[in-house]
Amino acid sequence: MPPKACGTTPATPAHCKGPTVKIDWESGHGPFTAPISAAGSALAASYAANAAGAAPWWGAAVAGAGLVGSHIAGRQSGARRGSLVLRAAAWVGAGAWCSWALVDGPWRMNCIGALLAGAVGLGSAMAGTRASQRRADEQRAAEAAAADRAAALVHHRELADEWSARFSRVCNIDGVQVVGVELWEHGSGFTLEGRFPLGGFTWRDVQRCQDGLASDARLPTGCTIEIAEGVDRGSFLAHIETQNQTVGEPRMYPDDYSPTSYNDPMPMGVHRDGSEAAPVCRELCAIASARRGSGKTNLMHVWIAAQMRMVDAVSWVIDLNGGGLALPWLRAWAKLGRPGRPPIDWVADTPEKALAMAEALLRIAKARKPGYANLMIEHDDDKLPVSPEVPAIIVNLDEAAELYSQKARKNPTLKRAGNALLQVVELARAVACNIMATALRATQDVLEEPQLVVQSGLKVAMQGDERELNYLMGWADRITPQDMPTPGTGAVKVSDRPARTFQAYRMVPSLIALIVAATCERRPILDELSVAAAGEAYERRWENTDHLFDGSAPAPAAVATAVVEAERPVREGWTDPTADWGKPAAPAPNGDDAIADADATVRRIRGEIDDTTSRDPDIDAEARAIFEASGFGYTPPPALDEAQPADGDPRKEIVFGIVVGAGAGGIGPEAIRDIIARLHPNVTPPHAATIGKWLSADPRVHKASYGRYAARPANGEQES
Repeated sequence: MPPKACGTTPATPAHCKGPTVKIDWESGHGPFTAPISAAGSALAASYAANAAGAAPWWGAAVAGAGLVGSHIAGRQSGARRGSLVLRAAAWVGAGAWCSWALVDGPWRMNCIGALLAGAVGLGSAMAGTRASQRRADEQRAAEAAAADRAAALVHHRELADEWSARFSRVCNIDGVQVVGVELWEHGSGFTLEGRFPLGGFTWRDVQRCQDGLASDARLPTGCTIEIAEGVDRGSFLAHIETQNQTVGEPRMYPDDYSPTSYNDPMPMGVHRDGSEAAPVCRELCAIASARRGSGKTNLMHVWIAAQMRMVDAVSWVIDLNGGGLALPWLRAWAKLGRPGRPPIDWVADTPEKALAMAEALLRIAKARKPGYANLMIEHDDDKLPVSPEVPAIIVNLDEAAELYSQKARKNPTLKRAGNALLQVVELARAVACNIMATALRATQDVLEEPQLVVQSGLKVAMQGDERELNYLMGWADRITPQDMPTPGTGAVKVSDRPARTFQAYRMVPSLIALIVAATCERRPILDELSVAAAGEAYERRWENTDHLFDGSAPAPAAVATAVVEAERPVREGWTDPTADWGKPAAPAPNGDDAIADADATVRRIRGEIDDTTSRDPDIDAEARAIFEASGFGYTPPPALDEAQPADGDPRKEIVFGIVVGAGAGGIGPEAIRDIIARLHPNVTPPHAATIGKWLSADPRVHKASYGRYAARPANGEQES
């Protein structure tokens, strides 16, 4: 809120007041204030004593007592000899002047002049003494720093020699030079910078031996060595942990709730060397794999906490387990009286709501590309410039297996929702529509669609099986379960950079409440273009959601959706071998029926062979020999090209229409098959090889790039 204008109200606002001067009454006197204070005190004391008729020796007696007390106090406070001498001289001079003033009177010109001269002398002496002490202190500090540097240099040299020999001994690389040593601030390890000798060595050669290096160094259990790329390809960095920081109290989420942007790093935790694990997720989808109890849900809350600080991003949640991921955030907001805007902009806790959200997000992604083209041109960028007026949309998908497991893919509602989200992953990078998902396992039995894993630029693995860790991260990174010994520890990999272990921040409901209170007033709203594209589903997103805000309200039951098994395409003359299971046995088929079934089987085999490779000219002879040996006559079925004209397959026009809609960039055969399956459920998609054969022979189509086909440009336009 902008500040109010200054006025003449009785209570002046703080921002209207001028600068204030604060006096530190506890600070000691300096070279200017000490002489003035001493002279004023001596003049006042001598005037009072003279008016009372005190004897002159009283001035000397009081000064002597002050001298003794000042000396004792100085010795106890550790004052130096020069300071003690100066204090003694000041007390002696003050006592002598006071005795003189009691004899002749303090207001005589000679007495006043002597007092002023003494004050000036005291100030000069104090300034000189302090300057001398400051120079002595600086010299001592420089000497101590030099001694520390010398000791550190000796220690660094010892570490360099020790590890250079270790690299030679364990990695069989003679001549590795350790050119830099940096001790970690929290004292739990250090980082070495090494340079390879000639011979074509790379940092991967050392990484393969990092477990052996840890063993050779006798590091404590739980401590690791991380080998990473150096400043050039002939060097490397070794992050060596000597004290395990992952045991003990967890690292709580930082109390910094200041505004951030979607383009800023997203804090997740701390690496072993104390640096923050904070990837920039502007263009990265995320997938986190974690077994039960290893901190998967906690990591999701950490992600959402970072999103709450972003003033240019809205958060959506898909959690088919009753919306549990969103409950702490929405109920904390409701408990505060629902100020500002809700922390979670949309929650899908049933399959039907998940489908509505996924399809709305896909419509938004498709609408933003042309709708904000001018905005991207104005900013001279090929990515949508996010802002509070045009915020990013982040979908937090808790347990992706609810949409992408083999069982979920048999549910038509969940399959459509999953397919829509996959299209968002493929299409919406530039328009800031993103997916951040978790899964108990990142394997194909849990995530039947590998596209979600392949397209995720941010991969996080918490505690899990070694094979699954390497499946997600890549075998070259050599992440092991020993690198993540406690819940909340894991490894993070950004794009193709090496994976690094980290400890995730801990998130608890009390922290969630603080974050909601600090950020709810600055949460953005969805832009008008996106609201229009999302349609009625977005406008009605808060219907039947009282259970998300109030624990006493029951959650609505999900609409039961029948699980439909994938239909097997049936060809003419083919008999399903399991169609009559559970029925009375039928009479044995006669020869004609057997030949019809066998004939259909051969036709199916030939069609698959024709789709995948080329037709085998000897297949008819082989089939004929098999049937004649069984006592049946055999007439080969007509070839596919003979069964229908070259242009008679209606699927060709469907394929061509999809190519036209793909634009100048083109589209691949596999993507065409997926689109046919989604848009034409009653049509059996051709094999990718068949699609490629059709498009290669179609004069209306050309290859836009390797493996991608596009409609041939009109006359006068240049092919890209």
